[in-house]
Amino acid sequence: MLGSKIAFSVFCIFLGLFGLWRGAVADSKKVTLSAEVTIENHSERDVIGYIHRLSMPVETGLQQSLKEIRYEYPENLVIKDHKKGDSKYLEVRLDIPAGKVVKRKFHFDLLLSSYDYAKISRGREPYPAKKYLQPAKYIESDALAIKKLSLEIQNTFSDEEGRLRAAFLLPQAVIEYKIQPTKGALAALESRKGDCTEYAALFVALARSMGYPARVTSEFLFTKRKQFKQPNHHAAEVYMNGRWMPVDPNLAQESRFGYGFGRGRLSKIILTRDFTWVWSNLWPKEFRGNVDQTKVAIEWSLQ
Repeated sequence: MLGSKIAFSVFCIFLGLFGLWRGAVADSKKVTLSAEVTIENHSERDVIGYIHRLSMPVETGLQQSLKEIRYEYPENLVIKDHKKGDSKYLEVRLDIPAGKVVKRKFHFDLLLSSYDYAKISRGREPYPAKKYLQPAKYIESDALAIKKLSLEIQNTFSDEEGRLRAAFLLPQAVIEYKIQPTKGALAALESRKGDCTEYAALFVALARSMGYPARVTSEFLFTKRKQFKQPNHHAAEVYMNGRWMPVDPNLAQESRFGYGFGRGRLSKIILTRDFTWVWSNLWPKEFRGNVDQTKVAIEWSLQ
């Protein structure tokens, strides 16, 4: 059964190589992604020096460019690098009086651009870090089942694009879409079930297993929906022909979205990569015994 699935993927790849899945795209629009953070202090003690950290949208890429960060409050806003080094977060220090609720809004002004990798002049970006070739949680590129599939792809295709297209199409051929908690590439391959997370993780695992740097992206996908508790979609990026290229194995199955292998429209924002946290916080040491009397929530919205 798996062999026939791969044969189907091979056929689909030839369609892609002849350009039948490529659409002409050249468009852009300005949007604002806002995050409202609410901190409730139901204790009888003031919180002095609460630290809130919030991941900010990826600054540059084929599909987006971060133009401005707006924060209209008196506290200093500090920008820091995530430990993984491929995205950034904001840090702000707040005081929360006893029995009070403090709210803060962060606004990210972005320019979103449609793209078609096949039509972009090449140029080069620095070769990625080794971590994008290594196995990781949910990206089990060293698992025997994944290595077996990647070897089969390499034996079928000799060129970089053909191999990566095969890795892109294989999740579509073997995974039945089912919304579920995150399980990752290997679990999806074994159960043949998963959602956008598993589609992206399996592609990335296959790419890494073949020696091509790749990473998962956490994104906001917005059509009619404009309010979010957290990113609601996962896709991927792969380093091909000297540049990072976005791919979306899941949304590619529905042409109305306009996303696929190196092409995309204006309905997504990348927030983080490789399952980096969306937000975190740090309570002052002297207050940590009262943290159970607090509540922190975040609402994202698109304008």
